Amino acid sequence: MRLEFQRIEEANDLVNQLIEHHPHAIFLTDHDFKVKYFNKAFQELTKSDKGDILDHEFCEIMGCTERGMAITRSDNFCKVCQMRELLSGSNLSELTMIRDFYIHNKVVTKHLHIDAHRLVMRGHKYRLVVIEDRTQKH
Repeated sequence: MRLEFQRIEEANDLVNQLIEHHPHAIFLTDHDFKVKYFNKAFQELTKSDKGDILDHEFCEIMGCTERGMAITRSDNFCKVCQMRELLSGSNLSELTMIRDFYIHNKVVTKHLHIDAHRLVMRGHKYRLVVIEDRTQKH
């Protein structure tokens, strides 16, 4: 079946509804690794308020326990960070991450499968990231 839209707004509405109601956590990050958009599943995964998500980095939002080995003082990513490589636009497009995160002041081990896709909107480059939380399966 092929969908045909009369107006661009109809297509935008459909895409927004699909993302918002998708069961996996989805977020959009800019070239500075800052989250610019996220769905309800991402907010539930991170157990964070909206203000603690927008314009913050994924590892900061999730409370990654490995954030102590920063590259520079202004850079909060670790020297060897799989998420940084994924979000930087390298050839890496998916990864499985088993890592400890601080969630509500408790260390929680998460098993995450992460897919990233390049996206250009209005001349700006973004990464659309889909996270499947496989923690309960392990």
